[in-house]
Amino acid sequence: MSKTRQQIQFKVLSILTGGDVGFTPSAEDANTIDGYIDSEVAELNSDGTTYIDDPNDLDDGLFVTFCKLVANGAAEEFGAQSNEQAAQGFRNRLRVLTRQTPGYGPQIVEFF
Repeated sequence: MSKTRQQIQFKVLSILTGGDVGFTPSAEDANTIDGYIDSEVAELNSDGTTYIDDPNDLDDGLFVTFCKLVANGAAEEFGAQSNEQAAQGFRNRLRVLTRQTPGYGPQIVEFF
């Protein structure tokens, strides 16, 4: 099952605040996080890390790492420090999660 933009917003805010989030984020916080979601998606798509078609339909396997990447980008807006080494680690993790797996199989031999 895929994750929605609202679930991404909630997770990012819980990462930024240490898990102390109410039922729904305020409209101001949601709009702020939306800007970071869209900019991170655009950056990931343009630098070749991975391709995210629609952040409203995010794959479950990418959810936690993507939320950590967005939270790192939005950290300064919420009174914390962003960390470029951590951001690069999250990008590398997204590369690993979306890479193609090798299709090794048995070798087929044809005799003439």
